Amino acid sequence: MLSEQEIAYLALTNLEAHTGIEGQWFTAMPFDRAIDGEVVLNVQGRELRFKAEVKREFREYHMDELLDKASRYHPLVLIANRLFPAQKERLRGHQISYLDVSGNAYLKSGEVLLWIEGQKGAYNGMEATKTNRAFTKAGLKVVYALLQNQAAVNFTYRELASFAGVALGTINEAMTALKEAGYLLRVNKNRMILDNKRQLLEHWLVGYGNVLKPSLQLGSYQMRDTANWKTVKLPAGALWGGEPAGDLTTGYLHPERWTIYISHSKSEVVKELQLIPKQDGNLKLFKKFWTDVALDSLNIATPDLITYADLLLTGDQRCIETAKIIYEQKLSNAFDT
Repeated sequence: MLSEQEIAYLALTNLEAHTGIEGQWFTAMPFDRAIDGEVVLNVQGRELRFKAEVKREFREYHMDELLDKASRYHPLVLIANRLFPAQKERLRGHQISYLDVSGNAYLKSGEVLLWIEGQKGAYNGMEATKTNRAFTKAGLKVVYALLQNQAAVNFTYRELASFAGVALGTINEAMTALKEAGYLLRVNKNRMILDNKRQLLEHWLVGYGNVLKPSLQLGSYQMRDTANWKTVKLPAGALWGGEPAGDLTTGYLHPERWTIYISHSKSEVVKELQLIPKQDGNLKLFKKFWTDVALDSLNIATPDLITYADLLLTGDQRCIETAKIIYEQKLSNAFDT
């Protein structure tokens, strides 16, 4: 996987290949880590300077943070692996410059505007052209198991396969890919640890939202009695996820949409909650893919890591705020050390 610095270098290299405009990247100094760095462009002898924010994958939940930085650092450019048309349109609407690794750009500084679309990168990083085996549908289950229980990195492959709920062959592929990407560090002959854990979490979140979670959906329904959802007794193995899990975990969020993860047939939960199939209903059922470890019978919410991910992926500001609370209170010690 490309580092943030490599993404910036590759984007500037492709920009020069398409336009002849030379660009330089300067990583932010340690005392100024509110931004990732600075870009200096030479446009027909004129020097343009941008403060820069780099994202491997730019998601909707990043927008508020980016707008805040754009208000403090001007002009600001977002550099990303790729950007979708709707994202570009929204960035332009907020007058925020952007550049992707293929050299597509919207760069505005004063009266200078450079707008390039439809380019394919002339240069590609090795990581950009091959699928990382750790972030396939099965590989994402392995990564989740390691993030959820970091001691699992030292399980035997057979133990890890059982814990993650995947085939034994998946483990070797995923672990090899994680080593190559710099996420596994060998401490001694008998012990490894996860490295770059926050970065690995961010990478997993993207894969979970785009690859794994969509494959888990079992149906969309309308739940009529939303006022009394906390009094519902879920069938064994079923857990509230998303907004209700956020409310149960923090007491901060009043749910507007409901999520349930189940490990068995959906008929029991459909009957218990009197759910009505509806394409745009307020409740979605998902298949539970993880292994519960020492699950308290009173705990009816998904693990904190799943709740955090589900809330972030909504793109809803209420949910994002709740996710931040969960991260600070429940997850930061595991990923920021």
